[in-house]
Amino acid sequence: MVYLGGPIGPRRRRGIYLHDPPPGYHPPRPGLPLKDRQRQARQERVLMRAATIVLVLTAAAVLVIISLIIATHS
Repeated sequence: MVYLGGPIGPRRRRGIYLHDPPPGYHPPRPGLPLKDRQRQARQERVLMRAATIVLVLTAAAVLVIISLIIATHS
């Protein structure tokens, strides 16, 4: 525990400590039911897989184009 404030007297706890939440913080409450969260997670996973495939194919195409340019100009 690290005290981040000024000097304090004996037996008095004042100020902000490192493990305390910031003032006005409320922990998040689950707003969606479990089924909706699982559906959203599946959709995000599918989207990430599709984006990864597109990125890999684009990188491969760029490498092929660069290698063809190098091969034809040599």
